[in-house]
Amino acid sequence: MRISNITAALLLGAALLFHPLTSAAQTEAAAADTLQDQGLTQEDINMVMKVFDGQQPSDIISRADAFIRTGKSPEETARIAYYMYNYYRNSKIMGYDEVAVYIADTYFINGGYTVPDEEKMLEMKLFAESNRRSLIGMQAPELTLQDPSGTMVDIRPGDQDYTVLYFYDDECPGCIRTTPALMQYMIRSSAGINFSVYMIYTQDDRDRWMGYIQRAVAPFSLPANVRVTHLWDPDMTSGFVTKYGVVTTPKLFLLDRNGVIIGRDLTPTALGQVVEVQESQLNPTEMIFEQIFSPLANTSDTTLITKEIDTFFQDSKDNPEFFHELFYTLYQYLKTSPSYPLQQGAAYLANKYIASMPEMWETVTFTNVGETHGSVIRADFDSPADFIDQAALGVLMFYRNPLGEPAEDLELRTLKNKKFHIYDVEAKYTVLYFYSLDCALCRAVTKELLKMAGQYDPSDVHFVAVYTGTDKAWKKSVKDNGAGWTDLWDRKRASGMFGKYDLLDVPAVYLLDSEKRTQAKDINPDVLSVLLEYYLGSEETENAVEQ
Repeated sequence: MRISNITAALLLGAALLFHPLTSAAQTEAAAADTLQDQGLTQEDINMVMKVFDGQQPSDIISRADAFIRTGKSPEETARIAYYMYNYYRNSKIMGYDEVAVYIADTYFINGGYTVPDEEKMLEMKLFAESNRRSLIGMQAPELTLQDPSGTMVDIRPGDQDYTVLYFYDDECPGCIRTTPALMQYMIRSSAGINFSVYMIYTQDDRDRWMGYIQRAVAPFSLPANVRVTHLWDPDMTSGFVTKYGVVTTPKLFLLDRNGVIIGRDLTPTALGQVVEVQESQLNPTEMIFEQIFSPLANTSDTTLITKEIDTFFQDSKDNPEFFHELFYTLYQYLKTSPSYPLQQGAAYLANKYIASMPEMWETVTFTNVGETHGSVIRADFDSPADFIDQAALGVLMFYRNPLGEPAEDLELRTLKNKKFHIYDVEAKYTVLYFYSLDCALCRAVTKELLKMAGQYDPSDVHFVAVYTGTDKAWKKSVKDNGAGWTDLWDRKRASGMFGKYDLLDVPAVYLLDSEKRTQAKDINPDVLSVLLEYYLGSEETENAVEQ
């Protein structure tokens, strides 16, 4: 039976995807049955390779080899390989250029296959040569460039968390958009993260360069945790073009603290996404905690959690440096967990092993650079005493509005300055959302909660958004956004909200039932969504059973 090229290609792609351990001989035999003598086109190859989108480059490479070997002649093998190279050469998925470089090197540059079009072959060699040294996961190539004073500067990782390499041209249309977007990201989203940003001018006109810096960069007031260094290479002696593949601009790379490339060909938005993923990853110590405590996340017996904490203390108490790193990391892990039992564990740890043992923390040094190691802890505390005081306050605030108990009422004001009590809300569930205007995370959470609020009838779920600040700009913000919930604030600080609720950090989200009993607190929108579906779904089930 004859089938179309695309159908045959998709069948082969599915076979490679679901049978990754199939031998080369088996793959070639299967391909011969499906492809017969039909000539594959670029469209056919694209259809197959889309099956693998989302997989790691190393996994794709092994399957690509098997696919390429299905060619029944050198010409067909070369054609399949070139089409696959072309697909990954033009892929928008970060890191997939590694596959293109691999195919170019393995089958054409070093493998003996050729492309009839000499211009295409030359382009392939140029692409491979200019990209093979700056792929994802590689150590960033060394660069020595000049700053505006003529001083030679080596680009190398240091105490910063991330290094950004931004290659640009003052007359590049894309750079006109990218430069301000990068600066805005550094201002709005870099809190608590140290960046070294190397802005590398790719041309040789000093006057244009200085003018661009004054026009496009100087107007931005960057925070202290972002260090910008302006560099150029007027004599083109550094080799940045081939080391980093700077054939066009803008070109944006992201390196980790060890100088390993973790992002390339990024936009500022994509850079932020890579940083977010990196920051959410657990370190080796946290992975151990995850193995021990995640099975206890839903336990009703918190003594199981406190026993584990006590065991850690017995194992570390005689080694101050080990104790400091272990218990600070454990405290942060438990405190930031979405699990209420684990948060209870954090309160237990803070009360027993921090607030009640100040002598154990006297030799700690807090810093805002580098990584936590031993008695040197990366955290924003002025001193051990400050850390102990904050931990003790955290314990006190944690036990405000405990789960299952009535939440504290607050008398707040509406946009029109009318009094409004939390207990005035008549709904099955009340979502109490505390936020600030100058909080970047709050802006993201506000967007998600607004969308969620529109999905529920207010008689089922009533959203109450409480602005914790006193800036009158809040009124304009509410009017501009047209919020779909009840907006409240306390400009005169008469409600005592900071003494009644844990608002040391915002955003803070509470879920109350119809009797205003606390069902959940300090949760994120994802957890809130799951809880609302569960509670409302349970009520629907109960009503159906009663009927």
